[in-house]
Amino acid sequence: MIGALLRTSLTLVLLACVCTAQAGTNLQLQESGVDVRLRGISTVDSSIAWASGQKGTVLRTVDGGAQWQAVHVDGAETLDFRDVEAFSAEVAVVLSIGPGEASRVYRTEDGGWSWTLALQNQDPRGFFDCMAFEGERGWMLGDPVDGRYQLFATDNGGRDWRQLANGPRAETDEAAFAASGTCIARLHGALAVASGGARARVHILRDGQQEWQTVDTGMARRKSEAGVFSVALLAKGWFAVGGDYRGESMPGNAAIGTGETVKRIIAPRGYRSGAACVGDTLPCIAVGPSGTDLWDGNRWHALGDVGFDAIDLHGNIGWLSGDAGRIARIVIDDD
Repeated sequence: MIGALLRTSLTLVLLACVCTAQAGTNLQLQESGVDVRLRGISTVDSSIAWASGQKGTVLRTVDGGAQWQAVHVDGAETLDFRDVEAFSAEVAVVLSIGPGEASRVYRTEDGGWSWTLALQNQDPRGFFDCMAFEGERGWMLGDPVDGRYQLFATDNGGRDWRQLANGPRAETDEAAFAASGTCIARLHGALAVASGGARARVHILRDGQQEWQTVDTGMARRKSEAGVFSVALLAKGWFAVGGDYRGESMPGNAAIGTGETVKRIIAPRGYRSGAACVGDTLPCIAVGPSGTDLWDGNRWHALGDVGFDAIDLHGNIGWLSGDAGRIARIVIDDD
C-alpha cells in the first residue's frame, strides 16, 4: 500500500512537470509494477525498453511503457542486476554485481522466458560493474585486480566472453561505480571508462591503440564514495557526471572533454549518477537523487525534482529508472 501511494504521488509530481527548459521536452512517470531499486535501463527504440534491478528483477516493455512486464531469471532471485543492454524485444543481456560468483552476465533470446548464464566471475577479488555494446560487439568492465581494471569482450552479442589483458591501469583504491550501468561507454571506435575513489578520471582507448589516454576530470575524489560515476562519448569528446553520492559538499560533479582539454560544468543540484546524450552530440541529460537536468552546451535546465539513478536514450527518446520501482519516459526536443 505504501509503495502504491508513493508511486501515485510521484506520478502527480511528474505529470505536473511540463518541462520548459526546451519547448516540447517531456518527462512522464510510468507504472513499473515493482517497488525495488532499478539501476539498469536500456532503450531499444520508441516502443521497446528493458529495466533491471534488485531481487533479480528484469522488466520489459514493447508498447512505449504503457505496460511493463516482469520476466524471471532462474537462480537469480537474490542478485542485483545493475545493468541491462537490450538489442530487441527478444534479445537482452543483464549484469549482476557482487563479490566473487555473484557477479554474472545472463542472456535471453526469447523475451525473457529463458536465460543462459553467459559469464560468471571466478576471481574472489573481482566485481563486475557495467557493460557497453556497439552492435554485436560488447565490453564489460570490472573493478581493478592487480592494478588493472578487468575488461571482458564479446563478438556475438554477449553469448561468449573473453577477458582482455589491457584494461586501464588503476591506482590504489581507484575503482568504478556500478550505479547506473554507464561507467563504460562505446562510440565511434573508442571505449571510455569512468573511475572514482582515489582518482576521478576518464580513461579512453581508441581502436588500434595500445595505451589508454587518461584524463583528470577535476571532480571530487580521494574517498570511496566520490568520483566519476557515468561517462557518455560524443562525436568529438565525452560528457561525464559524478560527485559524492553521500551528498557532502565537494567541488565538481560534471565535466566535458576533448582530448586532454577538460571543462568543468558544475551541475547545480549536486551528485549525479547517470548521463546520456542525444546521439553523439548535445544536449546531454544527467540524473541523480535530487532530480534530472539537461545540459545544452551553455547552461543547465532543470527537468524535474524526482530522483533517478540511470538513463538511456535512443536518439531523443528514452527512459529513466530509480528507487522504489521508479521508471519515466523522456522525449527531448533537440531543435
